[in-house]
Amino acid sequence: MSVKVRAELIGTKLHRLYVSIDGINIGEYERSQEADIPRKEQEIVAAQAQLLALFQQHGELNVRWNAKEREKTVRRSDGVRVGSIPKSAWRTPSWF
Repeated sequence: MSVKVRAELIGTKLHRLYVSIDGINIGEYERSQEADIPRKEQEIVAAQAQLLALFQQHGELNVRWNAKEREKTVRRSDGVRVGSIPKSAWRTPSWF
């Protein structure tokens, strides 16, 4: 599978990460500062099979950090939670 991430600056520091797999736009992965974009790309590659399967079931996805639950939740475009990114796919943040 071919994964591509397009970063779009949305403020003075934050970027929106658009994800496509095999040319199909599947949605947005966590908003990130520039130093964290390579790490997030690695996470997307590690979770690509799961993201693609969820996309095929639910359509466009948004991945966000849920601080209360300490997990990366996957939601449909209407906000309904449909899964989470497994910790095995997470990579070490730039500030560690």
